[in-house]
Amino acid sequence: MKGLIIKDLLFLKSTWKNLIVIFIGSLLISIAIGNYLLAISVVPIMLLSSGINTFQTDEFYNTESFTLSFPLSRKKIVLAKYLFTLILLLLAVYVSLIIYFGIGVTIKPNSNGLNIDMLKTFSMLLFSSLFVNSVFYPVIYKYGCEKSRFVLMSIVMVLLGVVALASAYINTNHIELDFKGFVDFIQAYGVYAIGGFCTVCFIASYFLSILFYRHKDY
Repeated sequence: MKGLIIKDLLFLKSTWKNLIVIFIGSLLISIAIGNYLLAISVVPIMLLSSGINTFQTDEFYNTESFTLSFPLSRKKIVLAKYLFTLILLLLAVYVSLIIYFGIGVTIKPNSNGLNIDMLKTFSMLLFSSLFVNSVFYPVIYKYGCEKSRFVLMSIVMVLLGVVALASAYINTNHIELDFKGFVDFIQAYGVYAIGGFCTVCFIASYFLSILFYRHKDY
């Protein structure tokens, strides 16, 4: 199982040049607009999202046919992927903190350009990326990379269609929405609420992936 995690970590070696270029671009944009949230967020989020790309690499090189020949259960193969994702999460946090304090020491922006609240926003973005992984992984284990794109696109389009129909036919004139209360709640408890929700989704995703992968034929 350790070898599977190392294999996926080696995948990051082929992407570091791209990440540096993206970071430089995001840093220049952040300097131009005077807000460094983009600079501290984009590379860590791309790191966490790269877990999905490892599935595409495995499918391209037909890695599954070799992996299943190892003395490993399918449960451990799935566990290795999720442990790798947790490593990516820790790595993303570490990289973000380095970027945050590096910008604070070298560029020394004002409080509008870089502040602690940006770390809260970054945390919510990072948890959201973890949620995306949680959705993708079981679908990929069930249908494979190619079919999973169609399945997820279909789900998104159906949800958008339902929302569009609801907004068109449901009378919202008598529905009062407390936007200020919602914003205050997000500012006060957003990190905990999104973090807890995404953690539950990640755990549920793990068990779904095991269920789908156990019954998948090759």
